Amino acid sequence: MVTSNTVRPIAAFSLLMAVYAGDRVHPLVAALNSIVESSLLPNQIVLVQDGPVAPELVTAIEQFQDTLNIEHVVLPKNVGLGPALQKGLLRCTNALVARFDSDDILIPSRFSDQISYFDAHPTTSVLGGWIAEFDCEPDKILTIRQVPLTTTAIAKYAQKRNPMNHMTVMFRKDDVLASGGYRDESGFEDYSLWARMLQKGFVFANIPKVTVLARTGTSMIRRRGGWRYVRLELLLQATLYRAGIVGRIGVLRNLMLRIPARLVPIRVRSLIYKRALRQKIESSHE
Repeated sequence: MVTSNTVRPIAAFSLLMAVYAGDRVHPLVAALNSIVESSLLPNQIVLVQDGPVAPELVTAIEQFQDTLNIEHVVLPKNVGLGPALQKGLLRCTNALVARFDSDDILIPSRFSDQISYFDAHPTTSVLGGWIAEFDCEPDKILTIRQVPLTTTAIAKYAQKRNPMNHMTVMFRKDDVLASGGYRDESGFEDYSLWARMLQKGFVFANIPKVTVLARTGTSMIRRRGGWRYVRLELLLQATLYRAGIVGRIGVLRNLMLRIPARLVPIRVRSLIYKRALRQKIESSHE
């Protein structure tokens, strides 16, 4: 499964990941292999197993454990992504922590680009990048999600949409913990965190290039609908309001736009997601 024996440079940052029962082994292996192929490796990977998972997932993690210095944190029951990431974050030993999802694929230069940026911009607290989205085959890119580059633009963008691609971010651990860290806010764990950090005046940035190939598809779109997601949307808007990101009119506008999209049939939601909420492209991520 491990596809490279090349010795890679290692830097002092932690990589935070999580797996749960809904994950599949082949995307996880592809994600871990993309880390192996990275031009710069973390000196610690904290991989949180959020409750019981299929045996083949555990086997895959074990096969990469020594190669990638994985600290496999096993939670006895599923607690949700936010609490799982918070537990993993507390196990991270470095000042800088990168996030990565268990079914996505790294662009090889991502970590080296981010470490270089932090070295050149030491006041930055959260740094992300763009993503290229695919369904089944990484070489068949469907859309690119570009996000704004500066703190001012990011704060303005946050009034309507999540300004960071969560699976691309690298952040300063202490600044995240000072803002309350990850909470049990399913589907909005990161958006809520960014709002709280922006409220505190932390510096954000995004690199203007694709840093991660992100897996999308019907299952992801299905999870983002239904009355449960409407309730979570209400909680998110309350967080944005308390953080001063949006006012009352902004909250009302967001709810009028977002709630109907959560309740329409999945085919309609998929159309909205792919055509209205993303930048369509005709060529590859290059």
